[in-house]
Amino acid sequence: WGATLVNAASNPLGLLFSALFATLIPFMEELGWRGYVLDRLQATRSALAASLILGMVWSLWHLPLFFVAGSYQAGLGVGTPAFWLFLIGIVPLSVAFTWLYNNTSRSILAVILFHGMVNFTGELFDISERANTISIGLWIVAAIGITLIWGSQTFRGRAQQKSTD
Repeated sequence: WGATLVNAASNPLGLLFSALFATLIPFMEELGWRGYVLDRLQATRSALAASLILGMVWSLWHLPLFFVAGSYQAGLGVGTPAFWLFLIGIVPLSVAFTWLYNNTSRSILAVILFHGMVNFTGELFDISERANTISIGLWIVAAIGITLIWGSQTFRGRAQQKSTD
């Protein structure tokens, strides 16, 4: 599906295909996740609760890809530490995507592009399991930071939350 940076340098067309593919899938996913599901979850829950629920569902959504030969997920293997890191890492990523969505006037395009960038860089750079663990840790720190700085209710700042209560 993707090319490592070394392979990409020798095959620019493959790099272009990978970039397009890495954005096409998020386009389809985000129309459903952020464009439909998230608004409905946030209508009755805080942004944090909606993000956590959506993140867990989104994680389960990716499970079949672990059995699709040639997919990024299949390369991680089933039941491996990388498998668990991938599934767990989707949850804090969901928090970040919700923050982006809520702070760009509900722009699905912003989330699609960000999701595409995450996918593209994940496939472009052949990072070690240790680096991947650090990356997931940073997403967790980002999710905690978003919640502490912008508040759990809307992820748009505490003043914004008080005016919506």
